[in-house]
Amino acid sequence: MAPQPYPQPAPQPYPQPAPQPYPQPAPYPQPNGAPPAPQSPTTYVPPSQPYPPVQPYAAPQPYPAPTGGDAAFRHGRSGNGEVIVDLAAVGALAATALLVRQDAADGSAGAFLFFAGLAGGGAAGWLLTEAYPADAGAAHATSLGLLAGTANGALLIQPTRWTDPDQVFGLLLLGGAAGTAGGFVYGQTADLTSGQATLIGNLALLGSATAAFAAISGSRDGRFGGWEDATLALGLDAGVLGGALIAPSVDWSPRRSKVVLASTAIGALLGGVVSSLITSPGNSDSANGDLVAGCMIGGMWGGFGLGILMTQGSEPDSRFSRATGGSAVTVAPFAGDRGQIGMIAAGSW
Repeated sequence: MAPQPYPQPAPQPYPQPAPQPYPQPAPYPQPNGAPPAPQSPTTYVPPSQPYPPVQPYAAPQPYPAPTGGDAAFRHGRSGNGEVIVDLAAVGALAATALLVRQDAADGSAGAFLFFAGLAGGGAAGWLLTEAYPADAGAAHATSLGLLAGTANGALLIQPTRWTDPDQVFGLLLLGGAAGTAGGFVYGQTADLTSGQATLIGNLALLGSATAAFAAISGSRDGRFGGWEDATLALGLDAGVLGGALIAPSVDWSPRRSKVVLASTAIGALLGGVVSSLITSPGNSDSANGDLVAGCMIGGMWGGFGLGILMTQGSEPDSRFSRATGGSAVTVAPFAGDRGQIGMIAAGSW
C-alpha cells in the first residue's frame, strides 16, 4: 500500500489592525482674540506669525577721551630717550665743572667723577620722563633749550670777564641747565609737535646766523668784543623767542619742517658760492667780508621763504588733520537681520 502524503495546513492570513483615525491637533490660538481656524483631519497649518518690530539703532556715542593718567600718554614716549640724553649731557657738564674747580690731578678719580655725572644725569632724565612722558616735540624743545642756554652762557664770558676755567664752566653749566629746564617745561606746556619744534630750531638758526654775519659786517677792529657778543646773543634769543611764539600756531608736519630747514641751509651755501664769484682780490678784506656776509644772509632767508612756498601743498601734521579733517571715533550697537548683535566703531586712527 503506497504511503499517503502528510496533509499540509492551509495558510492563515495575518490579522490586520483596524485603521485608526489621525488625531486632530488642538486648535492654535490666533492673535488679537480671533477664533481658531478650522483644521483638516490630516493637515496641520500653523498660523503665520508677524516679525517682531525692528528696534531703532541708538544714536552713536563719541569715544570718550582719555582722562587722568592716560592723558599723559596720548602722544606716546617717543622723545624720552632724547630727554635722557640731554640730562646726561648736563650731568657730564656739571661733573666737568666740578673737576676743573677742584683742580683734580688724579686721572682715575676724574674719569670716575665724569662718568658718575653722566650716569646721574641720565638717571635724573629717566625719572623725569617717567613722571612726565615726553613726545618728539617736547624732546626737541628740550634739546634746543640745552643748546641755546649753553650758547648764552658762552656769550656771557666776555661781558662778565670771567675767564678762569672754573668760572667759564660755571657759566656754561648755569646756561645749559637753565635752558634745558626751560625747554622741557615749554615743550610740555605748549604741547608741540615735532614739526613745530623743528621750526623753532630753524628760526633760532636764522637769528643767530644773521646776527653773526651782522657782527662780522659791523666789526671794524677785527676783534671779538662786547658789541659782537651782544649782537650774537640778541639774534639767538630773538630767533628762539620768535619761534616759540609762532610755532604753536602752525600745522607743519615733520617732513615739511625738515624740507624748509634743508632749503635754508642750501640757500646759505648758494649765497656763499655766489659771493665767491663776485668778490675781487683787489677789494679790501672788510669789503669782501661784508659781501660774503650779505650774500649768505640773503641766501639763508631766501631759501627759508622758498622752502615755505614749495611746501604749501603739504599735508598738515597728523594731529591737526585728525582735529580738523577727520571724524571723531564713534561707537554704536549693531543688530543684524539674522539675529547678529555687536558693536560698530567708526572714525580715524
